[in-house]
Amino acid sequence: MQRVIQVNAVDKDDDLDNKIYELESLINTAGGKTEAYVSQKISKVNPRYYIGKGKVEEIMDLAQKNDIDTVIFDVELSASQLYNLEEEMKLHVVDWTTLILDIFAMRANTKEARLKIKLAQLKYQLPRINKWFSYLSRQAGGIGTRGPGETMLETDRRAIVRDIKSLEKALKDLDKTKMINRKARKDIHNISLVGYTNAGKSTILNGMLKLFGEEKYVYSDDLLFATLDTSTRRLDFSNTKVTLTDTVGFIDNLSKELNDSFLTTLDEVRFADMLLIVIDSSHNIDHQIETIENSLQGIDVGNKEILYVFNKMDRVCDELSVSLYKRDSEKIYMSAHKEEDLIRLKEKIVKIIKEDYELVEMSIPFEDGKVLDYIMSNYDIIERDYDPTSSILKLEISKEDYSKYDRYIKKV
Repeated sequence: MQRVIQVNAVDKDDDLDNKIYELESLINTAGGKTEAYVSQKISKVNPRYYIGKGKVEEIMDLAQKNDIDTVIFDVELSASQLYNLEEEMKLHVVDWTTLILDIFAMRANTKEARLKIKLAQLKYQLPRINKWFSYLSRQAGGIGTRGPGETMLETDRRAIVRDIKSLEKALKDLDKTKMINRKARKDIHNISLVGYTNAGKSTILNGMLKLFGEEKYVYSDDLLFATLDTSTRRLDFSNTKVTLTDTVGFIDNLSKELNDSFLTTLDEVRFADMLLIVIDSSHNIDHQIETIENSLQGIDVGNKEILYVFNKMDRVCDELSVSLYKRDSEKIYMSAHKEEDLIRLKEKIVKIIKEDYELVEMSIPFEDGKVLDYIMSNYDIIERDYDPTSSILKLEISKEDYSKYDRYIKKV
């Protein structure tokens, strides 16, 4: 396990305890262990080191005393700041974005996730290539040295740009396949679980699968960014067919490269009929909600149903921290490890889905077997009868299907 010094740069609006907790959690996820903590309130960023020269010396002293060679910051550093810090301290310096990219690289298991992490890495590297290859541009002129540095630098830059375009094309091709899969789900109520990383979205999805006897679980763990892929499963909530999609978790202060590459998971949100916004009730609720709402700002949620799910209630020692959030019918308070809570969540989802259903009587001729099969498969039938030519059904039907099958509905 790699031993590190973590550095938290705090502005006037930051919660220091939360910043320390979050960076340490990310370090643990990456396989490291925080051995020393350094923090500094930043009123004005030092253009050379980001932090002050005194803090740089404090870090060097801690590193020497504790025999540590890695320092991790909770901010994104410029190429020059990274270079200056490493040159001054003679230590390996990792910034916030590099740390998350490293975790993403560890967790990328599918083709799409691997393409996205490679794309994010290249976009992050491109503006920093001058720093990484600075030794080339510092070569003295003379025989045998004219131009090779700049030529190699430009060659590397062009190669990165070329690879970025290639990866973007590959991801667009994958998006076309995903669009086809979404169209196949157009007659099913699509539900996306969104929330802060490690809020318990995957655990809720697995709990639902277990509830219905399904065994094709998604990976989950008590780690930040345990999963990086969207995973969709179909379930039948008492003849209410739904898909549940687990999405990549949010985190604060994602760089543009990471937003561009990984928040395409929000495409699933765009096509969802309902959002389950999952909150970890045991830790910093306000911060989670603010980050989630900021991340969703670029998405037109329109008239989507939204249900706030306050998870991990079994970890809340003092419910006073949660009591500030009005306990109304638009929220569920639960633990994903409790079957009775999962049942309550399922029942609430069904109730929301059926809020706009209308009680009707349908007369479906025997020859329209496909229509009858669809209605029987997708709705709970309250009453069923027959006349010489048709099946007579009493049921609650959605607005969409009411319009689609209007000709079979008996007018009162």
